[in-house]
Amino acid sequence: MELRANAVKATGESPLRLSRASDIDWHECTEVVVVGFGAAGACTALEAAANGARVTLLDRLSGGGASALSGGVVYAGGGTTIQQQAGEQDSVDNMFAYLQQEVQGAVSDDTLRDFCEKSAANLAWLESHGAHYDAKAYDEKTSYPPDGYFLYYSGNETSAPYRHLAQPVRRGHRTKGRGLTGRVLLGALRNSIEKNTRISVKVHTEVRRLITDGDNRVLGVEVLAAPTGCWMRYLMDQLNKLGNAFIMLAPGLGKVFRSRVHALRARGSVRRLRAERGVVLCTGGFIANREMVKKYAPAYTGVRPLGEDCHGSGILLGHSVGGALKYMDRVSAWRFFSPPACLIEGLMVGADGRRLCNEDLYGATTADHLVRHSKGKGWLLVDQALFDRAKTEARPGSMPWNQWLPARLLLHTSVVKAGSIAQLAGKIDLDAEALQQVVTRFNRGCTRDDDEFDKLGKYLRPLGEGPYYAMNISIGNAKVPCLSMTLGGLVVDEHNGQVKNADGKVIAGLYAAGRSAVGLCSQSYISGLSLADCVYSGRRAGAHCIGCD
Repeated sequence: MELRANAVKATGESPLRLSRASDIDWHECTEVVVVGFGAAGACTALEAAANGARVTLLDRLSGGGASALSGGVVYAGGGTTIQQQAGEQDSVDNMFAYLQQEVQGAVSDDTLRDFCEKSAANLAWLESHGAHYDAKAYDEKTSYPPDGYFLYYSGNETSAPYRHLAQPVRRGHRTKGRGLTGRVLLGALRNSIEKNTRISVKVHTEVRRLITDGDNRVLGVEVLAAPTGCWMRYLMDQLNKLGNAFIMLAPGLGKVFRSRVHALRARGSVRRLRAERGVVLCTGGFIANREMVKKYAPAYTGVRPLGEDCHGSGILLGHSVGGALKYMDRVSAWRFFSPPACLIEGLMVGADGRRLCNEDLYGATTADHLVRHSKGKGWLLVDQALFDRAKTEARPGSMPWNQWLPARLLLHTSVVKAGSIAQLAGKIDLDAEALQQVVTRFNRGCTRDDDEFDKLGKYLRPLGEGPYYAMNISIGNAKVPCLSMTLGGLVVDEHNGQVKNADGKVIAGLYAAGRSAVGLCSQSYISGLSLADCVYSGRRAGAHCIGCD
């Protein structure tokens, strides 16, 4: 018997509690239910099926999630085949020493070392499912390598203090393809899933609440499934594609298309799925849920959501049965001003005119300094010669559109110009004498190769003759959207991915992976670490939820 669609109200509402599983009629029965068909969900489903489980993989949209919209970079090291082909000398110990600085205790050292030890094998596992990687290495500091390059420094490896504590090596493994290759990675995983007879995929199926027994063991899920007609599903797929196409550049228009998908799903029916072994939540973060962002991470209310309608459904579902939350205030805000790489030579100051950090840090690390020490506000100061170089380097065709467009927006919409540092200070409401002292100290450090923040020597260049420019790199500068993703989520047992409650006890039958869970990048993000964590935590949950180590 199908239930009316209005029988439930909102994702993450109070669970349906039973005395025992036999108290209701289930529409379907499987062993493992995976909620969310992004990288974490795909890896969970494949691992569980490889260990003999029957898996039902659900997605409220068309599948792919934020992972398919990403750059397809997987952070891997310790001596991957690709690193070896490129001549990179890496080791598990070296990778561990570097990531200790980035992870900042979000997971235990034992878990971090386990991740490093399994890193090369996990990349090979992705290759076994059809993903391809390449050893063509890129040298310049960049947020994403240009087409034709697939191995690069995707974090802070070459920046201080990181480079002094671990040998810098390239670990950003970009999935081979043109443009942003997250779609290529998810396409490979999707192909493997479609060939696997143990995995049943149900898209346009939204989990509205969990079903538990009297002991709070998760027995299954209640879902809202869209009408099954072919033309209806085709229309929903096309509307979702349009939503994804516009969500970055014109989010308002993207939301219009996405709202139609949700409206069509609402015409469907409510069904109940029994999960004999467990439910795994893999629905991503909550950056698109403005109420949650305002509640947990108010410093980031002005950023632009990155991802595919990531509204925190898995986190809310887990929390509804007592799952504990952690690091919910942590957000990765991508305030990159490189490329063009020459802008790294500039001088970054905060709202009070003080220099905050070395300008060669990863963009999300730079944004973190802005939020922690300057309420998210800051300026990048350059002279005329550097400004002219930046305009030349940021020309059409010189870099992918997703890098070229933000660079041009920064250079043309967010710049204040003045003939002297004193005049510039007046225009951006800073103390002229104090800013001049900062510039003088910066120039002296560049000239002596003795920068106070130890910026990499290749980027040390004193500000020369004016006029001077101040670029608004505040994370709330809407003229140059600051794409962002949330990092916190459900607390899980690091040995198996099982969700924990506030008392530290596991909730039977419930697991979480990817950005729905606390993981490797819950404190600090670098490119590729989230996808790598999706593989690691997804495979972990997929194995353990059916009793395999």
